[in-house]
Amino acid sequence: MSLPATIHTSVGQSMISRVTRFYNNSAHDALIELLQNSRRAGATRVDIDSFDLSGRPVLVIRDNGSGIDDPAKLVTLGDSGWNGEIASREDPAGMGVFSLAGHRVEIRSFSTAANQGWSVVIAADAWESGSPLTIEPCSIDGGTEILIDMPSGWSETLAAAAKKAAAHYPLQVFFQGEPCARSDFLAEASRVETWNGCRIGVFRGRNYRSSPEEAVNFHGLTVACPLPSVSEVGGDQCWHVRVDIVDAPALQLVLPARKEMVQNAALTDLREAAEAAIYRTIAAAGSHRLVHEQWLRAHALGVILPEAAPWLSTWLPRTADGDGIVLGEHVAGVPMVLVPNEEPHIEQCAGRVLCNALPLGGVLVREVAGFEGYGWYDALARVSALSFSVESDAGIYAYGGDTLLPEGIESGRVARIVLEVAVKSSREATGEDKRYSLPVDVLIAPDEGWYADLDQTAILLPHDSSITPHELASLIEDACFCPGDDCGDDSWETQHNYFEKRARHVANNLLLGEDAAILERIRDVLHDEVTWLVPEGRCVAIVAEHSEVSLSYVTAEATSEPA
Repeated sequence: MSLPATIHTSVGQSMISRVTRFYNNSAHDALIELLQNSRRAGATRVDIDSFDLSGRPVLVIRDNGSGIDDPAKLVTLGDSGWNGEIASREDPAGMGVFSLAGHRVEIRSFSTAANQGWSVVIAADAWESGSPLTIEPCSIDGGTEILIDMPSGWSETLAAAAKKAAAHYPLQVFFQGEPCARSDFLAEASRVETWNGCRIGVFRGRNYRSSPEEAVNFHGLTVACPLPSVSEVGGDQCWHVRVDIVDAPALQLVLPARKEMVQNAALTDLREAAEAAIYRTIAAAGSHRLVHEQWLRAHALGVILPEAAPWLSTWLPRTADGDGIVLGEHVAGVPMVLVPNEEPHIEQCAGRVLCNALPLGGVLVREVAGFEGYGWYDALARVSALSFSVESDAGIYAYGGDTLLPEGIESGRVARIVLEVAVKSSREATGEDKRYSLPVDVLIAPDEGWYADLDQTAILLPHDSSITPHELASLIEDACFCPGDDCGDDSWETQHNYFEKRARHVANNLLLGEDAAILERIRDVLHDEVTWLVPEGRCVAIVAEHSEVSLSYVTAEATSEPA
């Protein structure tokens, strides 16, 4: 064979045989497509109804639009038949009626050009065969009426499908004679802007995720589309947008089912316009907590914002459970010292001295790295280094975020523990950092990070430490308790109760001695597992040895104070 000199694009006849797979065969998809046609036909009302016809459930959709002039256009794939104005504004694909492919359909419509009504019946198997369809005269005197043999399942979903299709549709839709509720797609927006034939609504909501959100409305057809969102520091609300398309031909939907937006230059421009709208809404609020990078982005989009509000949260040591950062009260207008994030056990031990008075010359506040670049934030003093110095019989050694205790160090008493802190006067300061040496009464040092087991955790106490067993147990819990979340792990409560008991035993053992710690551990077991078995008003004496337990009832007078 010889190669052709030219080729051109075309649609193969085999495409017709696949039309039943263009849509998902749902009542909602069918209603959406037919409602779009009614709107384009200039209808002011659409009625959706259902009834039983000779034992067949039938869905009926009627409108009072201009009707269909040329029946052939209706069933010509890709030939919409709409006039030039509608074709240029909305880019109709000429595929909407094929959402009914595979169903028996009767269409009745009025042709203005022919000045008469007509009807056609499309059998269920005629959509793919290309068989001739007979046009019959019809008494209809305006608009279009479509009767669809409903498949099983449509009857149960029809009411919900009609409600959803009508929710943001610009015309009044009646379902079984009752008007369907309608609402503005941008209702409850904080701000609405117009842009290139679109309305952009800016909203604020909790934990917003843009991807699954039906964020774009095309005359009642809502589709998911990732659009910009902006979160501020320390807030649980997120700024996001929804778009109501009014007349924007360049914004197109992926054919045939039209469930997503075409990724083109117009959509890119829309996203930028939406982002700018968010920043304008934030500007109108008067103050914000955007990170510096977002602030620069707003400027690049032509939105001039003041710097983020100059306050920070009081620094409080974070806990190991969920790596929780606890934010204290807002601080502004006083000398502040930024404290960087450290591992929970370091923050918990350092906090025992840092949270007393103002040891570093200002109120300690939690750093917000994203604020770097703001003038007020860069001018603040900040902790540039933090570590512990331990003096013991083994010598003097350092411990911090980047250092570990020497091998062989075990829990117990040491001569002295000092928190060494360096403070820089500002971000750009070039002089010597100011240094502080603050005695602390305990150091908790997990061997493998803060998630290590207590058996691999060294707990060091200076000889003059006055910490109580209860205080130490609580500190161990805050510094080290991190529950497992694998499917095979026990519940949080079970893991927490077990850890609490372990922490109490470790604290008692260090501060009260082994004998007292054992008695306290036995007391815990008896309290949890035994005391509820003792009858009310009775007393039980227990004498336990390593391999034997003796029990007896005794009178209350015979009991002595518990050890």
